[in-house]
Amino acid sequence: MGGNKSFNDKMILIIGVPIVLAWVGFACLVIWSGLNDNKVIENIDSYSSLLMIIGGPALLIVTSMLELWKSEQQGEINLHPELVMRNQDIATARAEHDRLMAIGAQKHLQLMDAEERCVNLGIMSTVSEGEE
Repeated sequence: MGGNKSFNDKMILIIGVPIVLAWVGFACLVIWSGLNDNKVIENIDSYSSLLMIIGGPALLIVTSMLELWKSEQQGEINLHPELVMRNQDIATARAEHDRLMAIGAQKHLQLMDAEERCVNLGIMSTVSEGEE
């Protein structure tokens, strides 16, 4: 994809990544606080409820965004064989055109060579400007 980002790619980067990072960050903060502060352990149910309240909608949003993104990626993958076939058809047509042009050029050279030999042998006279 490179620099050509679709709307879904941008949406994942702007919305999905911060939600997941905030969710994971808050969970890590609760774990770290629980290890260092006994008050957190005493209120772990409150923190768990808060994580679930934040995580529930975040999970639904992220899941739907990832499904949309996956379908777009699958569409790009399905398009790839068609592009390869089209490029192969173009290359085949170009090769056939080049071959026909080379055959035409070779026939022209042979005809010019034959006419030059005929003129040199005196079988055919040269056409001067006044005789046309």
